[in-house]
Amino acid sequence: MKKFIAQTVILVLLIGAGIFFFVPSKNTGSTPEIPFLPQTPQFKEIQIGETHLKVEIADTASKRSKGLGDRQALGENEGMLFIFPKADKYPFWMKGLKFPLDFVWIKETSVVDILENVSLPQNGQTDSTLPIYSSKVEVDKVLELNAGAAKRLNIKVGDTVKLNDS
Repeated sequence: MKKFIAQTVILVLLIGAGIFFFVPSKNTGSTPEIPFLPQTPQFKEIQIGETHLKVEIADTASKRSKGLGDRQALGENEGMLFIFPKADKYPFWMKGLKFPLDFVWIKETSVVDILENVSLPQNGQTDSTLPIYSSKVEVDKVLELNAGAAKRLNIKVGDTVKLNDS
């Protein structure tokens, strides 16, 4: 009986420690990143110039690493917004992608670079031969859209970017 009580107390302490370390503080506003549980996608609305898009937020290391890999498609006015903790020239590649993309590079609240119609890897292409893409200047956000969307939506360098909760 004593062994059972000791095991129960240890289990309760472990659960308490897990809650303490994995639940974000009220000040951060971010979703907890628990490695062994599936993450619920977080969506927001982004406005670039006069264009409104629904974007999935990739604001943790694991979400940024996975990106759009293994997705079959994006909706017409949808994208994935990668948010980084500081401005830098972040590398991107097309590993695991099943559709071509446009990259919109954003610094603070302005579009600073656009890379259109980035093609898919060749069949059988190894990771070491995949091209690496990055912006010409340091950025703190990168928006991935379906190829051709930047032109279709008239997104241009210098456009103002506003991220809204939705």
